[in-house]
Amino acid sequence: MYERIRQRISTLHYPPGMMINELQLATEFGVSRTPLRRVLQQLSYERLVEIRNGVGTRVTDIDMKTFKDIYDLRILLAEVMGSLSPNWVTDLHRETLDGLIALAVDLRGQRGIEGYADLSNDLEALICDLIGSKPMREMTDLLYYRVARIWYTFLPNLDWHDVVGELLDELKGLSDALVSNDLGTFGKVRATYLRRMLRKVSRYISSD
Repeated sequence: MYERIRQRISTLHYPPGMMINELQLATEFGVSRTPLRRVLQQLSYERLVEIRNGVGTRVTDIDMKTFKDIYDLRILLAEVMGSLSPNWVTDLHRETLDGLIALAVDLRGQRGIEGYADLSNDLEALICDLIGSKPMREMTDLLYYRVARIWYTFLPNLDWHDVVGELLDELKGLSDALVSNDLGTFGKVRATYLRRMLRKVSRYISSD
């Protein structure tokens, strides 16, 4: 439930300012309001929703002020993936990445922002599974979802073939690193791609 609601927020299925209907969600997931409110409290801690007594729960506005700072921190975390308690690379990790590459190839031929978002979320899950340090894994995951919806907000204004082409380049670089069991290189490939994403959005913001 937590992951599905968080994904809906990150992919703008639940846009900024939207009021969360607790009764509707509780009915959808077949739970009482108590576990749902625990989920919403966690999302509030992550600054994805805002809970107001007597008003309800609303999806927070996008925070552009901290966008660059968060990306800079994500880049630093990616760069030390290979040195801070990395997990063992398994065949499942490699197979999962091969599947993401196939999905990216399909995206090149058909524009689909939701499909791109789903692929990115799956990639983030894979990256977190390769991080052995629990604090680092939690921080990496939290920061990703803090800024994912900002990227998807600007994605429709960018060149689709260029964006997907860069994603494919990243995925292939990550795949080569996993084949070599080299999480140091894996993290550096990821950091390089994050820098490219940051430059793209920063230029767009500056020209707005």
